[in-house]
Amino acid sequence: MDWSDSPIVSLSRNGETFTLGRGPDDPVLHLYGSTGLGLAPVDIASKDRITGDGSIVRGVRYRAREVYLPLLMEADSVAGLSVMRRELNRLLAPHLGPVEIRIEDPASGTDRMIRGYYREGLDGDFGDGFHGSWQTLGLTFECPDSWWLGPEQTVELRVNPGSKPFLSDTSPFFPVILAQSVVQGRFDVTIEGDGPVWPAWEVLGPGTDLVIARGTDRIEIAGSFSPTSPVLIDTAAGRITPDRWSDTSLRSRLFSLDPGQQSLTVTLVSATPATLVRLTYRERYLEGV
Repeated sequence: MDWSDSPIVSLSRNGETFTLGRGPDDPVLHLYGSTGLGLAPVDIASKDRITGDGSIVRGVRYRAREVYLPLLMEADSVAGLSVMRRELNRLLAPHLGPVEIRIEDPASGTDRMIRGYYREGLDGDFGDGFHGSWQTLGLTFECPDSWWLGPEQTVELRVNPGSKPFLSDTSPFFPVILAQSVVQGRFDVTIEGDGPVWPAWEVLGPGTDLVIARGTDRIEIAGSFSPTSPVLIDTAAGRITPDRWSDTSLRSRLFSLDPGQQSLTVTLVSATPATLVRLTYRERYLEGV
């Protein structure tokens, strides 16, 4: 395999990124031997049959996973290597929260990310792996969520001032026809991942009486929406910010989007060209490469 075909691995948090290189000229090199990039560990709950052979499976779930990344760091001097190691220490310090572990695979065209807490590998061990100006390390991360995530995708819906369908100016592109004064768009979303995704909906007025529907699943929030203070409906966290639960109908459910194609409708009364409804989501995958 050519170096240019190997995955690009990077670690990032708060805009700071540490990239593990792929070629011999890179100061930090991602070595062979990574683990935890496939299926997460599995728990199977089962019970022996009272009569007959075998057992009955009650449920299956994916557990938290470990991701292990071996790497080589090389500098011009011992002092230079210390500086590189300190930068990595500050980036990965677990008390600051999880880091994003991202794998871009040019061979398959995939781009996957998982969040994890650094657990071990930067313990200050200067034994067999330390050679003055270069050092081999193995970083272990604990990832509470067993699923890998694809790139963030966004769809924006606005009032159509003319008669032609409005095309979102974000990726992916969906043709959405929106009626003036009433945002009423019906559009298809195709989820290409391996599991359901929990999207976020952002609503910026003016407008009143929001309805987001997919079949019998509905999110209905009565009342007005401000043009200056957006309302965020986070289905993953089960949260509406600012709090609009008192305006939310009893038949509402913060539903997920399932793998495959599904049709969604959005309605918002008394909308203007400034009104915005934004859908944001990340597809979920079983493996990182």
